[in-house]
Amino acid sequence: MSQIKRVLLAEPSQEHRERIKYLLELDPLFEVVAEADCRRDAMSLAASMKPELALVAIELHDMKGTQTILEMKKMNPQMIIVLQAEKADVEYFFEALKSGAQGYLLKSLHPASFHEYLRSLLIEDATLPRELGYQILKQFVTEDIPYEVQPILSVLEMAVLRNLCRGFDIEKIADRLVIQENTVKLILNDILFKFKLKNRTELVTYAAEKGIFMSKVSSKKKKYKRT
Repeated sequence: MSQIKRVLLAEPSQEHRERIKYLLELDPLFEVVAEADCRRDAMSLAASMKPELALVAIELHDMKGTQTILEMKKMNPQMIIVLQAEKADVEYFFEALKSGAQGYLLKSLHPASFHEYLRSLLIEDATLPRELGYQILKQFVTEDIPYEVQPILSVLEMAVLRNLCRGFDIEKIADRLVIQENTVKLILNDILFKFKLKNRTELVTYAAEKGIFMSKVSSKKKKYKRT
């Protein structure tokens, strides 16, 4: 199933829409063709753009997301719809499924899992893969990891972070590690998510402050202060 899938984002938060767009744009399978922050616009865009996938927030400006999903499904039964929520809520989970949603995602889900889950709905036609299902289900029964607990990075994540701290850009990192540039971007997104940071500048600074890796940037700053 290699054909590009058009995506509709129905989400009141522009910040979250931008975050999802950035993540999906790294994958050639997805193309975000429409955005809406209310039920009225979402329904109009769903009718005109006919997207294959819709991500609908649990609350829109003018209606509950589950009611919007119900109406979307009546209009286009073939559309795959995923409800997004800020936190795990069993009542909303089952309400979403009853409304016709194929999935339920938490906005706090790890970007890699978020991405893999959406691909599985389109490629494997699997509503809830076992491993991802476990990760999502875990959110219903466990608390968030305390901020003070430093996440564990994989070997590849460590390699990407090390090169980033040495001052290499994405193209150079990809070349040095013999991987795709999009892969580097996804890995950096994952690392930012793990450390709860907003951008690469914060990541390099954090890594230097915590002694994970010394960056060229931080070294230059120290030299400048001494002269």
